[in-house]
Amino acid sequence: MLRFTKARMLRTRISGLLAALLAFSGLVMLLSATAASAGVTKAVSTTTNVTASTGNGACLNGGPNTATGDPTNCNIYSAKEDVWLSGLPTDLADGTYFLAVLDPGGQNDPNDGSAGLLSTDSQADRTFTLSNGQITSASTHEVFNNRVQLAPYTDTTNPGGVYILAVCAYTGSPVDPSFCKFDAFKVKTNDVPDALPLTIVKDANGAYDNKYTWATTKSVDKTTVRQIGGSATFNYTVTAGHDMGTISNVTVAGTITVFNPNAGAVGGVDVTDVLSNGTVCAVTGGSDATVATGDNHFAYRCELSSKPQAQLDNTASVTWVDQAVNPDGFLIGGAADFTFSNVPFTENPIDECTNVNDSFAGALGQVCVGDANPKSFLYSRAIPVPANDCQSYDNTATFITTDTGATGSASQTVTVCGPAKTGALTIGFWKNTNGQGLVKSYCQNPALGNYLKGLGGGSGPYANAPVACSDLATYVSNILNGTSATNMNVMLRAQMLSTALDVWFSGPGWTATKIGTVKPPSSFLSHNNLGTFKMNTMAVCPMVDNTTTGTATCKNNTPSTDAVASGALPTSPMAMQAILDFASTTSTPFNGSTSSSVWYAGDRTKQEILKNVYDQFNNQLAFGSF
Repeated sequence: MLRFTKARMLRTRISGLLAALLAFSGLVMLLSATAASAGVTKAVSTTTNVTASTGNGACLNGGPNTATGDPTNCNIYSAKEDVWLSGLPTDLADGTYFLAVLDPGGQNDPNDGSAGLLSTDSQADRTFTLSNGQITSASTHEVFNNRVQLAPYTDTTNPGGVYILAVCAYTGSPVDPSFCKFDAFKVKTNDVPDALPLTIVKDANGAYDNKYTWATTKSVDKTTVRQIGGSATFNYTVTAGHDMGTISNVTVAGTITVFNPNAGAVGGVDVTDVLSNGTVCAVTGGSDATVATGDNHFAYRCELSSKPQAQLDNTASVTWVDQAVNPDGFLIGGAADFTFSNVPFTENPIDECTNVNDSFAGALGQVCVGDANPKSFLYSRAIPVPANDCQSYDNTATFITTDTGATGSASQTVTVCGPAKTGALTIGFWKNTNGQGLVKSYCQNPALGNYLKGLGGGSGPYANAPVACSDLATYVSNILNGTSATNMNVMLRAQMLSTALDVWFSGPGWTATKIGTVKPPSSFLSHNNLGTFKMNTMAVCPMVDNTTTGTATCKNNTPSTDAVASGALPTSPMAMQAILDFASTTSTPFNGSTSSSVWYAGDRTKQEILKNVYDQFNNQLAFGSF
């Protein structure tokens, strides 16, 4: 009967304990976002301090106890003053913390004024500081041998003398219990009936992978340069940017600690863990376990399909069956649980950085999440202009991420063009012996004369051209020798005539047969039919005429004239024969008079542009289309 009475009393007390422990699920958020970032990230434990001047009792479990070496982790003590926070310098980061002794029958709230707080002094009086893993100071509690004494605190309501230690980062403000670490310990009492119920605490650490996907672009301030001589400078912009990331592998994991305050082991123990969203977690060794005296640790892991958008709590429970515990006595079956409120989640970023390279500029630099998105890299490249025709340059930017090695690229092609190698001849050639000889010997009377007359349909600038070869040579010589820098109409007529001769004599059908001592046209002109050459009329360079040698200069694309935009020519590109036909049209721009030729109704600017078109072509400095 005495056993039955004691058992009933114990069952009543355990029921109260379980009700209090279930209240852990009502934890409220007390910690600001700033303070939350400074939470305790590792485990804590209690120990003895046998060489201290006070509170130097021995550890009743976990030995050994010597004058020079206490156990690093103890759970059962003979007096409250014998309990110290273990230094364990590798388990806490440097910083300022406070400790709190709690009643396991209340909520795990370590803040001043909470119902379950047993520490009798203020939070500020219970602070201590770690530096290089060593406890260097404490506000009022004794520090000795790299340990902090927990006393003073009042007695627990737990019938077996069980207490909970909380260690939290100190901010001077209330803290969220989810950013504290907990450990259970027991102070032996003399009036404990039979075996005592188990106590449970836990930690919880949320984590998830976030994989970032990157992309790159490449642009340039211009893609084509047409220029005579020098070099062209291209200004490139390479960007690297990322998305918001793809979240996966969302988990909650940690350690559940079941504290057995009895001297004997307790069997038939089940440890379970569940999240507040209903996710059941896997507990390693949590089924039908036997727990020894003191702390018993169970690892657990929870798998989630996505990162929670609302507060997520984590509750661990322990249950045990009726049994005899030797030497403690009879243990009534029961349960206890512990809720870790508002589980924090830590991102594991994947490919959060990428290295950007360029086939021309080399390594441009590293870009990471948190930088400008996208981030731009600027560089310039100077490319020599070819003497003739066009050359294209490919340029590729690439990236490779730092974790998975994912890659991507973006390319840009620029084209640098020198003038086309047309083989055209200048005014100077057509005035000299060779040019005059071609007109006299190869005019194919009346073919060349009729070609010149036909420009403008018989009303063009050369409508009065003779057809006899000798007369035609004199006609050409008079026009070319009559050029004047002050009379743009005269200069334009001469340049146009040189172009017309280039076009006609480069046509098909010529052979290498000499006529007397005169070389044929094929000795001077490539028979590529220059009338079909398509000239870029938007890149016309002002020329410096030299009617003696026929040379001219137009360097580095400065200045350059757009004949289409200025109204001198209708389109770009234009075949050279089409330019000759357009210029000879009597409606516009030619006035139809061979005695006093006037183009564009006397608009000297347009006249000079058209003259420069012919001059550039005759000097083999014209730009072709592509």
